[in-house]
Amino acid sequence: MPVRCGIDLGTTYSSISWFDPYNNRVDTIDLETADGAKVLRSVVYYPGGGDPVVVGETAWNARQQCPERVIVGIKRSMGTDYKSPAIDGAEYTPPQVSAEILKALARDAQTYLGEEVKDVVITVPAYFGDKERAATMEAGQLAGLNVLALLPEPHAAALAFAVDKVADIVDRYLLVYDLGGGTFDVTLIHASTARDPGSPIDLKIDTLSKEGDAALGGLDWDRVLADVVAEKAMQTHNLDMWGDSKKEALLLDVCEKAKRHLSRVAAVPVLVEAPDKQVEVTASEFEDRSRDLLLQTQLLIERVIKEADAQHHMGKDRIEVMLTGGSSKMPMVKKMIEGVMGRPPLQHRNPELLVTIGAAYWAHLLQAGSTVTVAVPQPGGGTQTQKVQVMPGGLTDTATYAIGVEVLRPDVKGGYTSFNSVVMPAGSRYGDPFEKEFCTAEDGTTEISVALYKGDSPDLPQCEHLMAVLISGLPAGRPKGQRVKVRLGYDSNGIVKGSALDVATNTQVEFEIDRSRVS
Repeated sequence: MPVRCGIDLGTTYSSISWFDPYNNRVDTIDLETADGAKVLRSVVYYPGGGDPVVVGETAWNARQQCPERVIVGIKRSMGTDYKSPAIDGAEYTPPQVSAEILKALARDAQTYLGEEVKDVVITVPAYFGDKERAATMEAGQLAGLNVLALLPEPHAAALAFAVDKVADIVDRYLLVYDLGGGTFDVTLIHASTARDPGSPIDLKIDTLSKEGDAALGGLDWDRVLADVVAEKAMQTHNLDMWGDSKKEALLLDVCEKAKRHLSRVAAVPVLVEAPDKQVEVTASEFEDRSRDLLLQTQLLIERVIKEADAQHHMGKDRIEVMLTGGSSKMPMVKKMIEGVMGRPPLQHRNPELLVTIGAAYWAHLLQAGSTVTVAVPQPGGGTQTQKVQVMPGGLTDTATYAIGVEVLRPDVKGGYTSFNSVVMPAGSRYGDPFEKEFCTAEDGTTEISVALYKGDSPDLPQCEHLMAVLISGLPAGRPKGQRVKVRLGYDSNGIVKGSALDVATNTQVEFEIDRSRVS
């Protein structure tokens, strides 16, 4: 059986795990490029001169000497038209940079396991839309990997928890608070089981509601702490820490380390210039300056809880908060959640590794007939081993926003006005298709170029353009008003797919999605 791995492709750190079928457990792989650690910095260094690309801690350290050759935080640009500043005349897209991180993870896993690593599940933020997910899929392909599935990070965390704690999973509502290095998601998940004697336990993971911010994460807390340190460096030592890119790289490096220490101690000294110029920062100062960032996550939690109550008549007393993502370790996060929910969040495994563990479970369970054996406590004492499986359709996700098609309608002046006609409403389940009929607006139309928009407003300027669609191959010579049935939907990975039918001839016509251009 070929090795299957789960990859947490993070903004600041990434990791890779696999399910060991011989020992029936998930193993998070020690990474050579991270000096034996289980997480790899998601940083890419292009040294030039024919030398190979460097990923990880060495790349992060190189940022202090040649920041113009180092790319950090590329995940925040996934799905955009961003290209890096030219490095030796070459510009790099987010999928190309991410592919280097994926290749480094796969190489280290291959060395660790002694087998080729090709088949992977890659996790994505729950709030990633079609373009971001398509870019992540492209990154996997550029890395030479066979991407079995894209798995939302909160689902991965919930799956890891549910498999490990399956004896306690009957009907539980988990609010997954996922604060990573560059993105934030809060997702309400219903975890449930069905148990028939003599059969594996069927586990289901369903999305009920989600909110998020693809540009909020630990990097923003690092920046806040860097501002505090820079202010103190100027006051105490008359040092301008924002003076040049090399100083900024050093400042962000020391502040990222200081942030981790402030999760355990009340104050830390921060070196601002070798050999002995330093300033002290306290945890209370850091919390106070981070208050607005934390409030943004709190407001999204409260919005999801309010929606759960409105749609499912569910008060917060039925909801348990689970933490995942390295930045969720900050004490201020736990304090805020306890204040909102009235009780502390669940703690399970290492929040920084929970997503990659869940991805490894999913890579294994995607294989037909695959199960995980767990020890289930018995009423009379002792344990009994039972198998757990996730049936097809047992893990569901929903769209975070509506998608509409640009269409024309007659106006009072005898012409036409463009408007957004929603085809896929917000909350659509991945895998569910949607159909809508449209008519050609001109005589002799053989192809239609339209745009898909994000948003449910009929007013196009209120919506965001997502991608262009070209429908071609319609029969020639027909008058306007010919009906075309458009079928749109998300596949299981949250990527938009579609087709078109010429109604008069009942034949499929060409349907091409182009994410790179406006119609």
